[in-house]
Amino acid sequence: MVKVVILGSKEYPFGTNRHEDPIPSGGMETYVDDLVPELSKLCKLVIITRKFRGTKSHEKLGNIEVLRVPWLKGRWLRNPSFNCFSGIAAMKCMRNTDIIYSNGIISGIVALKLGKLFGKKTVYRPAGIGFTQFGFPLRQLLFALEYFVFRHSDAVIFHSDGEKRNAQKLFGMPMKNGHVILTGFPVNKFRNLKKPKKKPFGLKNETVITSVCRFVPVKGLDLLLRAFAETTGKCRLLLVGSGPEEKRLRQFASKLGMKDKAIFTGFRRDIPELLTLTDIFVVSSLSEGLPTSLLEAMAAGKACVVTDIGLPVEDGNTGIVVEPGNAEALERAIEKLLLNPQLRKKLGQNAAKFVKENCTTDKAARAHMHVFREVLGE
Repeated sequence: MVKVVILGSKEYPFGTNRHEDPIPSGGMETYVDDLVPELSKLCKLVIITRKFRGTKSHEKLGNIEVLRVPWLKGRWLRNPSFNCFSGIAAMKCMRNTDIIYSNGIISGIVALKLGKLFGKKTVYRPAGIGFTQFGFPLRQLLFALEYFVFRHSDAVIFHSDGEKRNAQKLFGMPMKNGHVILTGFPVNKFRNLKKPKKKPFGLKNETVITSVCRFVPVKGLDLLLRAFAETTGKCRLLLVGSGPEEKRLRQFASKLGMKDKAIFTGFRRDIPELLTLTDIFVVSSLSEGLPTSLLEAMAAGKACVVTDIGLPVEDGNTGIVVEPGNAEALERAIEKLLLNPQLRKKLGQNAAKFVKENCTTDKAARAHMHVFREVLGE
């Protein structure tokens, strides 16, 4: 049976952090958490992740072996320190490993070094082109590292045709080693959701616009706030999540006069319940892989507005697609849906159908195995 070492996921299983790291896990961790149970039915997995209080350094769960390593706290230390210790831990289990599967730039570099040292195949998942959020010189450094990983990995997994096209354009190379695999997640969990008996956050009969993400610059939440400030009608904005940008975004919302209209919920685990309150879901990011939060909203039958960053949303059919970084275009799309409940219903129904047919965990797991076998020459 093929053995795969997974690098880059900073928390496994999802929920083991318990606020020891004040920066919550994001899409990378939920992606791995959703994929692994199904993928472990088809191959052996070793997941190298962070050690939190109350967790074991080493445990086996069927075909899943979990190794937890030390890490240093702090926004700029947590990721490099984790990947450094991950590389050391991975060296100890390379003998019987067939493939190193990395998530994110830094773990991609670690995987290539391990692959060259031990003669192993490498599969890379960029999880969005994240360097675009930084300024000089960090942006140029991360661009060079990302280019290197794309060029030298045996395979690269993208989440949509659009993401692959964007990467080809950005890096100026054909990505012949690129494969498109839509994110797999428990679709049925987000179908036929029941609304809570009592609405939280003081919500009444307003139209609710929701965005779920980490509060970092690349998510474009300042654009969403500017767009929402221009909307008319009875509506509220739910910003679900937390992160280093939260204080600034709260201040920005107050400056725009939206202290009561924009609700910051903090980090939440009851996303299905919050989606029952949602009428319009928004992804305002400047760069993304394929956020699981978007697929969850689509599965729940919500009308979605997304930026044109390569997401698998067909404009006018399964959602509305707007130019990234354009607050006016974002406002027009939201306004259009606010004024047209029938369009919201149509887009939501089409989105739910698309996700049900294309984004299940078993389908994603089988697609991964196809890539692994191709890389191994089987």
